[in-house]
Amino acid sequence: MALARPADIPQDLLEDFRLDTHEQLPRCEQLLIELEQHPGDSARLRELFRRIHTIKGSLGYVGLNQLLPLPQAIEDVLGGLREGDLQFDSLLGDILLLSLDQLRKLIDATLGLVEAPSPHQITSQCQALQALANAPASRQSEIRRTLLQHLDPSTRLQPVAVGNAPLQQLLESHGVAMDADLLFFSELMSAGEHRSPYWHGRGLRLLDLALSMNEIAGSPVEPEQLAAAVCLHDLGMAFLPLELLHKESELSREERRQMQSHPRQACELLKRMPAWNTASEIILQHQEHADGSGYPKGLREAEIHPGALLLNVADTFDARTHERAHQTLSKRPRLRAILEINNLSGQQFSHKWVDIFNQTLQARPELAKL
Repeated sequence: MALARPADIPQDLLEDFRLDTHEQLPRCEQLLIELEQHPGDSARLRELFRRIHTIKGSLGYVGLNQLLPLPQAIEDVLGGLREGDLQFDSLLGDILLLSLDQLRKLIDATLGLVEAPSPHQITSQCQALQALANAPASRQSEIRRTLLQHLDPSTRLQPVAVGNAPLQQLLESHGVAMDADLLFFSELMSAGEHRSPYWHGRGLRLLDLALSMNEIAGSPVEPEQLAAAVCLHDLGMAFLPLELLHKESELSREERRQMQSHPRQACELLKRMPAWNTASEIILQHQEHADGSGYPKGLREAEIHPGALLLNVADTFDARTHERAHQTLSKRPRLRAILEINNLSGQQFSHKWVDIFNQTLQARPELAKL
């Protein structure tokens, strides 16, 4: 049910408020993403605080006072950051991103656009944010972890199930017939996934997302070639030392060079099978970036195979939403991963394929929940 709103608020005023708020919130989200890269940037923090304060003022102006506790609690946390009582990190960024998403839902529910979140859930969230803002340094880490779990229960170390559909059924659902080569590639993929507990289940997730994106785009990449590339694109990683695969601290220059050699290794293997030249090219280029900042050749978008541009987006989404030892050690909120990918559109990722990614998740939202 929608939240109650004062009956005497003119409809045109409410519409102006909705449009203004929906312009402010995306900028707030972008500022949070930028703050993770620049946690000491006081100018960005001031702008974020100012925009949240503006939203809070607008809520009071249109008489939606029952919504004020959430932006006030967010403002309290930002105030702690401004005063130096809190330190910004990715965990706090996740919490604030999810809190902004809740605020958006509350506003839309008040306008009758969506179902209202549970009042108890919002109250407890506000209390937790305020507790975080006032917590001593010794308890901040514990409260952040607890609050993030409350906001997004999927944010935890856990095995990810892809359902009971075997690989053949998944491929057939996308019109890809399983032949002897694809069966072999899938077996190599499965063996590679058993090399590290952080990889279990990722092949089927990536196949479903990548093939779905290709279909939404009108199948510019031959599905069989794309499926082969997904199966083998990270095979070279499985031949790296386990201590490197599971290293939690920052990689050295030599370790990063080893990591970045993995596309060439799988590409060289497929060169022995001429029927899979397209898959080989996709694998070699899947870490290239639209702006030329990727590897191994520093290609720009026009030089990169469409399948590689597609796979770069899909692979990054899976990496950001599932644990990797050398990145986050946690399953991250899906909202954050989607925002980060969109924020890098035209840089790491192709504008076209980010748009296709967004359309795919809209058409098949279950893909974001695997």
